[in-house]
Amino acid sequence: MEKYGLYEVVFKMRPMPQRLTDRQYINELMAALNQQLTITDHRHRCLLLNEGHTSDYMYFVGKGIVRGFYFDEGTGREQTSILWNEQSIVCDPVSFFQRRASDVNIEVMPGSLLLSISYVQLQDIFKAFPETEIFARCISLQYVFYYSERARQLAGVSPWDRYLHLLTTHPGIELRISKEIIASYLNVTPQTLSKMVRQRGHP
Repeated sequence: MEKYGLYEVVFKMRPMPQRLTDRQYINELMAALNQQLTITDHRHRCLLLNEGHTSDYMYFVGKGIVRGFYFDEGTGREQTSILWNEQSIVCDPVSFFQRRASDVNIEVMPGSLLLSISYVQLQDIFKAFPETEIFARCISLQYVFYYSERARQLAGVSPWDRYLHLLTTHPGIELRISKEIIASYLNVTPQTLSKMVRQRGHP
């Protein structure tokens, strides 16, 4: 098993330098990464990153769900800004790559299996395999696109349609995380979410 799908995801990124299509080079890179990656099995919810701290690790979701959230000062409630499911690369790219304090908390859900690599370890990989630095840009651009799409949805898509989209992109998520987390991601109250499902029926 190629590290629970990590390499399949990584090598689908574009643009890809010609050197990273060479099979021998790829094998050497994967062997080096295998020595650096750590596998952790999470049976309980726990924070991987606290707001105000610098992100020192990047994660890959082999199984389970991870969320990013912040505290809304106006409501005093947690506001979920991103949900990562299987085959996702998890990080705060600004904090991780630019070594700045994060403005997000990252929390792993129970039953999740993660691969992780530290910032220092990844820098060693970049030095040994210079072409791989393109991945930093690819990952950062993915997050720019995600948050642009997220802002568009929150501004122009109804809560019910946001819920339908979430169920499409994260199949079965309503059975794996709490109603409160889903509601905070949709930017509605748990009561509003329950009312929508009660009135319309579960999709």
